[in-house]
Amino acid sequence: MSRLRLVSLLSLILLALNCKRPAVSPSSEGDRRDLVRKTEKAVEAAGKSQVWFQSPTGSAPGRPETPSEARVGSEAYAAVIAALRHEAEKDGLQFTINQSRTKETWRVADVRLSRQGKLVCRWKLHEVRRILYAAIIIDDLGQNLSSVRQLLALPDSVTFSVLPHLQESVETAHEARRAGREVMLHFPMEPEPGSRISAGKGEIRSGMTEAEIEDILQSDLDSVPAAAGVNNHMGSGATADPRLMAAVMRLLRERHLYFVDSRTTPASVAFSAARREGLPAFYRSVFLDDTETVPYTLGQLRRFRHILEEQGVALAIGHPHPTTITALAQYLPELEQSGVRLVPVSRILRLPEAASLKPPPFRALAR
Repeated sequence: MSRLRLVSLLSLILLALNCKRPAVSPSSEGDRRDLVRKTEKAVEAAGKSQVWFQSPTGSAPGRPETPSEARVGSEAYAAVIAALRHEAEKDGLQFTINQSRTKETWRVADVRLSRQGKLVCRWKLHEVRRILYAAIIIDDLGQNLSSVRQLLALPDSVTFSVLPHLQESVETAHEARRAGREVMLHFPMEPEPGSRISAGKGEIRSGMTEAEIEDILQSDLDSVPAAAGVNNHMGSGATADPRLMAAVMRLLRERHLYFVDSRTTPASVAFSAARREGLPAFYRSVFLDDTETVPYTLGQLRRFRHILEEQGVALAIGHPHPTTITALAQYLPELEQSGVRLVPVSRILRLPEAASLKPPPFRALAR
């Protein structure tokens, strides 16, 4: 073999070896964390809504022995393990798994990815029957900031729904967004026919033209900056009007907002109108505080938990009463420990489980 051909052959061999080199070589802490994030995305893609990363995402800096912990729904458990194994193979890592069972016979997997005997990252997966998703909206905000600041001490996935044109509407929205909370417009709508009360400034009413509705909606949104969605304030009359609701949902769709039907009347057509317009939409399952006592709200939260067990996804609405804030502070940690994931409303709307749900008969939701 000529010397030139030998050099060419050696070059081809070296090129082939380089092509097989792992795409990510965790030679530094930054590389290792990039690899963990990439693997996490693969796990999320495999498990979809049935993976819940809890602590600490990406492992602690400089501490690969600290596991990234996740709860995994039973139906997704095998797919998540397979995704971890596949990612290890792609990156040239050794995959080892140690599985055990809890007293309730749920599986627990301790997965380690290593290179040349050195630990790169570690994953601890806890099997659960399924992950349940809850959203909680606090309505009627914008009247004062003291209740807002109390609510900010609650878990950061509680959603803030702000009334427009109040003294603290704009600042409430700004404070909530700065703290990472999702903000909604609590859209005033006409109450039941013959009612002597008004839903307040910025109210829409039956008989309005679409141009009038649009002007009011835009003014309301201007006073609640960065609103991601809308739910009705009062509205027993307005939400029963098919023409009015169709116009509202068209305008919300144009603004890329979502809608939650507070369901203040059994005659509401708001949710169905939103779905017909292709608008992301959901509905209220439970009011938390029609009676302003801590025991009542705790009872409603337990009822909410029962609905979550039945359908996997549910949404509750409360108000910034001191009793409601106290009950939430007591119950939300228990809710999370029992496998319920509290998320902003927009996250609920992206779940495939939510897309197939529709409101039950109103008597099951009555206050």
